[in-house]
Amino acid sequence: MNFSTIIAGDILDMEFSPSMDIMRVTKNKTNQKIDCVFLSANSFSLILNGRTYHLTITPQLDGYEVTVNHHTHFVKVKDRLELLLEKFGMQDKALRHTGEINAQIPGLVSHIFVKAGDQVIIGTKLCILEAMKMENEITSPKNGTVTHIHINPGDNVKKDDHLMEISD
Repeated sequence: MNFSTIIAGDILDMEFSPSMDIMRVTKNKTNQKIDCVFLSANSFSLILNGRTYHLTITPQLDGYEVTVNHHTHFVKVKDRLELLLEKFGMQDKALRHTGEINAQIPGLVSHIFVKAGDQVIIGTKLCILEAMKMENEITSPKNGTVTHIHINPGDNVKKDDHLMEISD
């Protein structure tokens, strides 16, 4: 599997072996081999230049939360159309987030970090949804103002239940 990504302005070409145990990353025509060990559904152990890294990838509404050795980063994924539109200063209306935050999985709302009227930016912690003994951090997919919160701590929610709304 091959794909390209842009991290901190650098274009990285990535290639995964069919068994996902080896990843090759090319940056500025420099090729690096990374040994990759699958640990669980979203957790990997990587060996790069003799150092071991623990990597966890959690899907979010508008990208991925990537944790490397306890340091968490939000990674937005853009396809070629989004990159082209962005390059010309345009954005496809279908690609804009509506601001409705829904539960991606069923779970228990354990904590809410915002209140109606709060200003948020992309990646701001909104709430914690506990599911299968794991805490899932729900973050803001857009910049804006929290207009409605439809949940309270202790609420059980089902997949696709409406959690909150963010307006521009």
